[in-house]
Amino acid sequence: MDKAKILFVDDEHDLCHLMKLTLEQNPRYEVTTAASGEEALQKARAAHFDLVITDFRMPGMNGAELLRALKALRPRAPVVICSVYHDDPKTIPADIHREADGIIGKPLDHDALEKTIQEVLNRG
Repeated sequence: MDKAKILFVDDEHDLCHLMKLTLEQNPRYEVTTAASGEEALQKARAAHFDLVITDFRMPGMNGAELLRALKALRPRAPVVICSVYHDDPKTIPADIHREADGIIGKPLDHDALEKTIQEVLNRG
């Protein structure tokens, strides 16, 4: 069985490193990281990812802009947003909730993240 290719995007380098190590403990995942929305979009143009998990608040291209750019590039590509503000409608508007394939809270809970990953991958 092929590994699911996941792109994890966050401007916190240490979190990217930790998530790569954590997620790759599951032998079914191959994780690539990006430290910005721009870098993530560049990587998504160069390679196919089964899932993109992105922080919402980042300098430069934020998670909402990345979500829309990824959906324009590959409309069926699953994108999950993660944010400390995941349940604040003033911060993450309803249209982002509709466009994203999932929204999870930060700090990231491994079990909740794993559940979200499996749900999104199983939809595809």
